[in-house]
Amino acid sequence: MCRLAGFALALCAAPAAFALKSDANEPINIRAASVDANEKTGNAVYRGNVVMTQGSLRLEADRVDVAMRDGRLDRAKAFGKPARLRSLADTGEEVRAHATRIDYRARTRVVDLEGKVWIKRGGDVVTGATARYELDTQRFTARGANDGQVTAVIQPRPAETPK
Repeated sequence: MCRLAGFALALCAAPAAFALKSDANEPINIRAASVDANEKTGNAVYRGNVVMTQGSLRLEADRVDVAMRDGRLDRAKAFGKPARLRSLADTGEEVRAHATRIDYRARTRVVDLEGKVWIKRGGDVVTGATARYELDTQRFTARGANDGQVTAVIQPRPAETPK
């Protein structure tokens, strides 16, 4: 548990560990084999080697369900074996994650990952069955798989030199 807490603290060291705050103001680009969209509801389902980008955020999956509200991204749910997420934190560190399902709720800035979760930021890695990261509150939780275990690898941070 202490190791997970240490990883969570390391993961939370950046104000928005999964994405730059400025990404929300960037255009969304989506490439897929097919799309089924309803302009009236703002919902669309993209299938087949889907690649979605918005600023530094890159999502790759077999399928991505996108919900738009008032011309802005509301929610993106990615499904794959695995679905992959890559982004930059506000510190400039790259964050990578994969899971069988990634659910990003843009308005509440919450990321849920389910199924064979793997998250890496810098040299730190956490794995488990599920994980949730609340970007604004910097709260991170993870749960273990069948054996109930979450694993974490936490790299030591360089010591600050006195001035």
